[in-house]
Parts: sequence; C-alpha cells; structure tokens
Amino acid sequence: MALRNTATEFGSLAKALHWLVAIGLFALVYLGLLQAGMDRGPEKTEIRFIHGSIAMAVFSLMTLRIVWRFMNDVPTHPEGMAVWQRVSASLVHWGLYIAVFVQLTSGGMTVATGGKALPFFGLFSVPLPVAENRENHEFWEEIHEFAWQIVALLVVIHVLGAVYNHFIAKNDVLRRMTVGLRQQR
Repeated sequence: MALRNTATEFGSLAKALHWLVAIGLFALVYLGLLQAGMDRGPEKTEIRFIHGSIAMAVFSLMTLRIVWRFMNDVPTHPEGMAVWQRVSASLVHWGLYIAVFVQLTSGGMTVATGGKALPFFGLFSVPLPVAENRENHEFWEEIHEFAWQIVALLVVIHVLGAVYNHFIAKNDVLRRMTVGLRQQR
C-alpha cells in the first residue's frame, strides 16, 4: 500500500489519520458524556485531564490530515455517482473538518478562559495566551457543548453514506478508506 493517495484510493497515511481521528473522536464523545453528569471531584478531574489530552492529540492529527489532503490527490468519486451525492459527500467531509476544529478549539478555549493550561498526558501543558474570563468561559463552554452534537450528526451521515455506497450502490467508496474490504459486485 502506497503512502500517498492515488486517483482511486487513499494512501496509508490518509487512512491511518482518518481512523486515528475517528477513534479519538469516539473516545472524546464518550469521555465528555461520562464526565458531564459527574459531581466535581478527583474522578471527574482525571477524566477531564484525559479528555483534554486526547483532544490535543486529535487536534494535531486533524491538522496533519488537512495538510496531507492538500498535498495529495483525492480519489475521484465513482463513475455513475449522482451529482447531488458528490456534492453532499463533499459538504459532509468539509462540514466534519470544520465542526471538529470548532469542537476542539472551543474545548481548548473553555479550558484557557477558565484559567488553565491544556494538558497532554502529564508530559507537558500548553498555556494559551488567553485571559481568564468567566463570561468568555461560559460562551466557549456553550459552543463546546453544542458542537459535539453537530460532529456526531455529521459522523452518522458520513457512516451511513459509506455503508450505502458499499452495500447498496456497490461501489468502492468504503474500500478506499479501509484495508481488506473487497469491492462489492
């Protein structure tokens, strides 16, 4: 498998970044929902610490993913795919990229406007040049609490589109981003 994308398939780096980001996003949603209903205390603090650390990793991976996408070909849509499907696929992809960055940025700003640095698994912390401010903290917290729902909705649409293309349209859209799936006939 080639490192770089081709006109018919994503390369190994694009695939790895896609799946690492997906796993990271699922972990972030799980940890976010887990700590949301908890009372303040050491357990909630630990979950937030892990949540923030994973978020920094996902932010880095997403940044690399976008840079790599612009440096590579993107496989063309399958022959016979309707224009509305091509447009909606592109809108969902770019919507996901934007929503994920909004989600990650709003989380970082929530932490920073709360007067804390962004942790990274106890190895280091990244202080953002943002003043502690309760009003701004609440603003970013509201954005963060809402944006994950947009990310989740777009992920569901993305997955449904991949499943539709693989099992109903029987094209190679899903195979392009996986390893070992055979093209349906």
